[in-house]
Amino acid sequence: MIEARKCARCGSLYISNTEVCSSCQRKDGADLYKLKGFIENQGVDEPLTQGELAMATGILNKNLTRFLGYEEFQGVCVQPKAVVASAEGMENLNGGTEIV
Repeated sequence: MIEARKCARCGSLYISNTEVCSSCQRKDGADLYKLKGFIENQGVDEPLTQGELAMATGILNKNLTRFLGYEEFQGVCVQPKAVVASAEGMENLNGGTEIV
């Protein structure tokens, strides 16, 4: 049975068995194409944070998190966030997780 779902990308309610609404399917496809292209062309030889990857590709962090959970990206290693000590406590340097 198909139920009403909340789109993982825009938050709207829709009826389907997909992860995103029909309005967001093209956007997801374009973002996945960018991510695959970046990994193929640039590689991930140097450790990157998720924030740096978002900046390089223009893909939002919340969508990167979702995409990196897909089976096709299981070979991409994700390391803990980069943190530094400051007067206020620990801070995340790059807003994300490291990707190597």
